[in-house]
Order: sequence, then structure tokens, then C-alpha cells
Amino acid sequence: MKDAMGYLVEGIPVLSKSAREFVVQHPREARLAVAVALETAAVQREADDGGVDVPERLQPFIVPQDDGDETLGASEAAARLGVSRTTVYDWVQRGMLLAWKSTKRGLSIPAAQILGPGAVVAGLADVVAVIDDPKLAWSFLTQEWPFEDEVATPPELMKSGRIVEVLGAARGFGDTFT
Repeated sequence: MKDAMGYLVEGIPVLSKSAREFVVQHPREARLAVAVALETAAVQREADDGGVDVPERLQPFIVPQDDGDETLGASEAAARLGVSRTTVYDWVQRGMLLAWKSTKRGLSIPAAQILGPGAVVAGLADVVAVIDDPKLAWSFLTQEWPFEDEVATPPELMKSGRIVEVLGAARGFGDTFT
């Protein structure tokens, strides 16, 4: 029998003991595996019928691909910030600057978080403390969310000192992936 996505299935599969242990022992990697599987299913579906049709209930688990936002390497980020590459790596390690490994030796650093020489969006470390994955945290930060009195991106609120509201939304976003 084929499921709604057109894949051959015989009911919902039960996880093996080793798969269950993996999920318990490595929750972050398990979330990544689910995201990769969903992206693969979406690409397959797109190839099959010319458009992505991921069921609505699965939409929160899709990790958006790079939407064209400019990302920088450590050298370019250091130049824009007016600091050394060592400082950039230190800021990334402390969570002040969001980055993730894109190659064995390189980082991807979203340019939009850099406000000018020596200045980045305040509160990024707090968001990463709530959403443990920098790339996922950036996904949260770049989307508009409904806040108490407006729809805005979290950095817009963070720039105006409304970090508590952003962290509340980040907790809800992060709980989606735990």
C-alpha cells in the first residue's frame, strides 16, 4: 500500500531497539536525521510531481534551506567587524556570533547579525542557550513571529531591548524540536 506521500509502507514502522537508543542518547543528531529525511522526501516529491507537498503536520520539522541570506567566512566577518579572526572564533564559541560549520575548515556566519565594526545583535547567546543549534537558532531569528502587539523578526525586538519576549518565543520554537 502507498501512503499519502506515495511511498510503499505497511503501517507506521516501529523503531528498532538501536534506533530508540540512538534517539535517547543523541537527540540533536536524531532531529538532524529527521530533518534530512524530510528534506529528502520533499525533494523526491518535487521530482515526482513538480512541487513540494509536505503534509501540514510535518511542516514545523522542515529546516529551511539557505534562502539567499548572505553568509560570510571568518575572514570576511572579521573584516566587517574590525576584529581579528581569533576574536570571531571566540565570539562564535561564546555564542555572541552565530555560525555553523559549512566545510571541514570553514564557518558560515550570517552577515545580517553584524551591525557594524565591533557590533552584533545583542542577545544571540541567550537565544542559542535556548535553541542549542546555531543554524536552527538562525532559522528562528530570520522568520517573522507573532509577538504580543506585532508580527516581527526576533532581532527587530532584540534591538529594541525586548529580549524576554524573544526568549519566550525561542523556548516554544525549541520545544518543537525536542
